[in-house]
Amino acid sequence: YFKDKQVHISSAVVYGIMRYVDYTGNLDLLSEGGIEVIIECAMFYYDLLIKKVHLERYELHDVVGPDEYHERVNNNAYTNRMAKYTFDSAVGVILLLPQISEELNVKLSRQFDLATLLDRFKDAASKLYVPRPDETSYIIEQFDGYEQLEDVSLQELKGRLLDDKEYWGGAYGIATQTKIIKQADVVTMLNLFSNEYCKEILLANWEYYEPKTEHGSSLSACMYAMLACKCHMPDKAYPLFIKSASADIEGKGKQWAGLIYIGGTHPASSGGAYMTAVEGFGGIHQKDGEIKVNPNLPSNWNRMLFKVIYRGDLYQIDINKTNAKISNLGSYKH
Repeated sequence: YFKDKQVHISSAVVYGIMRYVDYTGNLDLLSEGGIEVIIECAMFYYDLLIKKVHLERYELHDVVGPDEYHERVNNNAYTNRMAKYTFDSAVGVILLLPQISEELNVKLSRQFDLATLLDRFKDAASKLYVPRPDETSYIIEQFDGYEQLEDVSLQELKGRLLDDKEYWGGAYGIATQTKIIKQADVVTMLNLFSNEYCKEILLANWEYYEPKTEHGSSLSACMYAMLACKCHMPDKAYPLFIKSASADIEGKGKQWAGLIYIGGTHPASSGGAYMTAVEGFGGIHQKDGEIKVNPNLPSNWNRMLFKVIYRGDLYQIDINKTNAKISNLGSYKH
């Protein structure tokens, strides 16, 4: 079902485009095809919406989230939130279109009914259901019915394996009817949209889902590491950072999914390790058009010194146990 039901992948493309624009200030990617991609992705999600008339909201059903052990679920929190992000982004770029290029505005107005799409995307963004934290526990349910699954420890579940190569998901997988998940799911959503939640919610979900996560994907550990930093737990983030950074050095990651070989190199894991170092331990983020730092050095690190490019300028970041300094080194030349 992955190629048909793992629909969250389209939203990651939109997120990547918008993140590039935010950090570079360069609109060329939008004018050279990015706007069409975002609009098409939003149209794709709009076609998938299920309208719940009695609840006055939209839902997304029959999907596979990042956690591939639970297939064909309804209202996967990550998928729904990223679809909402796609609708919001589409609204933003349509409104920005006349400022980017009047010629492109005319062209896309012929290609799409932009006024109708704008109304549809605004409506979808405002009414798409995104699971909220429980008022008592602060836990966000990964998908409809997740809390009714068997609550079993990871160690106990491993004891049910008949073969080390056995796939944990699918119709008969050992994890399918349990709360054990393959990789960061709700935690990935919280990492990307951490500014929308209080620290208590971030921490509660990290502590709830991490013991239930097998980390069967090399993409998982870095998400937990980055969210741990945002919860001011750099020492809990550190072993997860090492796991991501050393995926191809130590080769300890999962090599088989059933009879399918999934080994090889893992560049996304390496990228996740870099993001953990810079955005997690370094605390690099943007706010009001400026680069900011909120360091979370692990106890065994005394200093970080690195450079980043932000909106055409090169910055040097120097962080130690007591101080963080941002120096603008001027315009970056390729």
